[in-house]
Amino acid sequence: MRLLFVSIVILLAVPVFGAERVVLIEDFTNCGCSYCWNFEPALNGFVNTHLASGEIAVIRVHVNWPYANDPIYQANPTEQNARKSAYGVNGVPWVQVDGKIHASSSGPGLESALSSRIGVPSYLDIFVARNGDDQTGNVSIGLVAEEDLGLTDPIRLFATIVEDQVPGVQYWAGSYFEQAFRDNLFGVAGPLVEFQAPYPDTVYFQADYDISSWVSDNLYLAVFVQKYTSADKEVLNARWYKFMDLMTGIEGGAEAPVQPDLVAGPNPSNGTIMVTPVLPDETGGYISVYDLSGRQVAGVPALNGHEETFELPSSGIYIVRLVTGSGMTANTSLVVLK
Repeated sequence: MRLLFVSIVILLAVPVFGAERVVLIEDFTNCGCSYCWNFEPALNGFVNTHLASGEIAVIRVHVNWPYANDPIYQANPTEQNARKSAYGVNGVPWVQVDGKIHASSSGPGLESALSSRIGVPSYLDIFVARNGDDQTGNVSIGLVAEEDLGLTDPIRLFATIVEDQVPGVQYWAGSYFEQAFRDNLFGVAGPLVEFQAPYPDTVYFQADYDISSWVSDNLYLAVFVQKYTSADKEVLNARWYKFMDLMTGIEGGAEAPVQPDLVAGPNPSNGTIMVTPVLPDETGGYISVYDLSGRQVAGVPALNGHEETFELPSSGIYIVRLVTGSGMTANTSLVVLK
C-alpha cells in the first residue's frame, strides 16, 4: 500500500507525453476585396477539410479596407484592429498560421504552412467548459503545462467567438461570411499565463459571455495561447469548439456539493471503467486517466453527474483525476486485470 501511495504522488508530478496540436488559422479579409473573394474557394476547401479532421481552429478577421463599411469589421473594430496590428497586416487576403507563418494565399501555400506546424510537439493542453444558456453565461478554461515549456517570452490566453452563416454583402452578396470574428472574450490582449513547477501544472481562467446578438447555433470558439508580444508571435496550441456543444459544469436540480468527488468502478475491472464526476456549483472540469508511468491514457471534459466510460489498454493500476474549473481536485485509483 505504501508503494501505491508513493506511485500516485510521483504520477501527479511526472510530465505526460504531449498534447494534441491544433493549428490556428487567421484569415484577414474584407468584403470589398476582389482578391479575397477569388481566394475564397481555395480557402474554404482547405478550412472545410481540416476542420473536419480536427487539425485547425479558424478565425476570419475583417479589416476596414478597401471597403470601410465591412459589417463584420464595423461590429468590433477595436479587437480586430489589434489582431491586424499584431502581425503588421498591410494587405488582404493575408493568412497567418499559428502566429508564426504568413502563408501564401493559395491552396498549396496553406497546406505547406499547416504541414510545417501540425507535427510540432506541444506540451500545453487546453480544456474548456461553459456555464450558462444561449444568451449569457461564462466560459471556464483550464491550461495544463505537461512539462516546463522552456519559455523566455510571456504568453497570453485568447478565446475568440466566431460566427458561421452570416449573410454577406459586396462581393459576398448572396453568399455567407464563415468563421466571422465576433468577440475576444478576454478583450484585446488576453490574460498572462504563468506556470510553475512541479509539473504537470494547471491554471484556470474564466470569462463572461453575451451572445444574444448572434445566432447561438452558428457560433464557434477558438481558444489559443500565444507569445503575443514576441517577435514570432508563436501559438503554443489551440482548440476549436462548437459553442453550444461545450460541456456545461452543472445543471439545475439538487443542491450542489462543496467539494468535487469521483464515483468510479468497477474496481478491479477488466478494462472497462465508468466514471461519474460530482462538481461544485458553477464549475466546469476535466477527467484525466493516467497510468503509473505518468502517461495520460484518456481524458474528457467533465459534466456534473454524467457518467463517462473509458476503455483502459492493459492490466495495471490507473489514477483517475478530476480537476474543476476553480482548481479543486479529486483523485481515485483503479486496478485493471486482463
